[in-house]
Amino acid sequence: MLTNGKKIKLLIAEDEKNFSLILQKELSRRNYDVSIANDGKSAVEFCQKVDYDVVVMDMMMPNMNGLQALKALKQSQPSPEIIMLTGNATVETAIEAMKAGAYDYLTKPCKIEELDVLIRKAFERRDLQKENLYMHTRLSRKENGPSLVTNNRKMKDILAFVDKVARTDSNALIVGESGVGKELIAQSLHRHSVRHTGPFIDINCGAIQDTLLESEMFGYEKGAFTNADSSKPGLFELADRGTLFLDEIGELSLRLQVKLLRVLETKSFFRVGGTKQVRVDVRLITATNKDLMFEVQENRFRQDLLYRINTVVLEVPPLRERADDIPLLVEHLIGMLARQERITVSQATLELLSEYHWPGNVRELKNVLERALVLASNGQITPECLPIEIHNKKKIMPLARPEKQLTTRAKSLADLEKELILATLENVNWHRGKAAALLGITPKTLYRKLRSYKLHNN
Repeated sequence: MLTNGKKIKLLIAEDEKNFSLILQKELSRRNYDVSIANDGKSAVEFCQKVDYDVVVMDMMMPNMNGLQALKALKQSQPSPEIIMLTGNATVETAIEAMKAGAYDYLTKPCKIEELDVLIRKAFERRDLQKENLYMHTRLSRKENGPSLVTNNRKMKDILAFVDKVARTDSNALIVGESGVGKELIAQSLHRHSVRHTGPFIDINCGAIQDTLLESEMFGYEKGAFTNADSSKPGLFELADRGTLFLDEIGELSLRLQVKLLRVLETKSFFRVGGTKQVRVDVRLITATNKDLMFEVQENRFRQDLLYRINTVVLEVPPLRERADDIPLLVEHLIGMLARQERITVSQATLELLSEYHWPGNVRELKNVLERALVLASNGQITPECLPIEIHNKKKIMPLARPEKQLTTRAKSLADLEKELILATLENVNWHRGKAAALLGITPKTLYRKLRSYKLHNN
């Protein structure tokens, strides 16, 4: 049975081997992905490792009976839907099974057609409950944000490139100073992609402690740690068939970088404290205000992970390089902040705002306007409403600025490798032995690379 291009995963827990083989044969013909467990204990162990959609389970089995296995399986969320089979059904056993969480029950021997219909209905219910669980977890997360407004030529070129990149499913890395609007670019990539009907899930890697970040990203099982009273899906599961945005990827610990790399390579992972492999279909967008090439050289970021996330690189310019956008941004932000109130901005105020250096970029502009709205009188923002640093027009350089300007074109793996090799050689004054040691390759390999770049005689 196919749903959205995937087979329904079905587990048959039945101690009568001949009967279970008949069910497996007939249901496999109907395109189900069927597995068999010969007792209740095996059924629970199977479900801990594989995310089954529906379990068809006999009531009477050795080691652990069907009712005990049913109660154990219903401890995890989302749990499979369970259809109970019994040879001697009574009202009492049926009521007990339904109270314990069974979807329905059938009396053996049963018709394959009847079981087929019941499995499909059970799957539909499970799929709906699973989506409801994910939606409940998403409620506290922001999936829609403000749109990106600009009159700047450079920004318009970037947005045109974003529109082109969005049609692909390639991973994207967005670089730029803090506060320039990297998240808005990520949201735009999602909105214009084929995944736009799916979720957009975001998290700031630098805002959460490493151990908590792992459980946020990958989820956890009940009992995985203190206060883990129930299972919880992670961000990768919530973003399934959609987009996951990891902001400040440069802050990710090396331990979590290894786990992220594995997810990107295998499209699967294990929840914290879990033994069941979870498969996901996610597009990854990352962002940073760091020079990740430099972080690789300093052994703070994995080179293989960098090559995975920067299939496409986008750089968002700082606000000081697009001062022509400030009047438009002021109008847009005041419209958002003032809501129904009619507020104007004096020409002198606009001139001061346009001349300021904005080390905090658009985020700082928004905060300044929010403060100005509190101080505004008679519905107008005047220069007196602005903080003193804007009046002084101090040219404060931002604390974190990428050392090397990255273009908005897609870079190949070979280009990035060449950049890293040449940058390393420059740092050691072209001492090939030292450069090879820093790069983790042999001098012979380095010489071969330089020959390919036609630089071996330098």
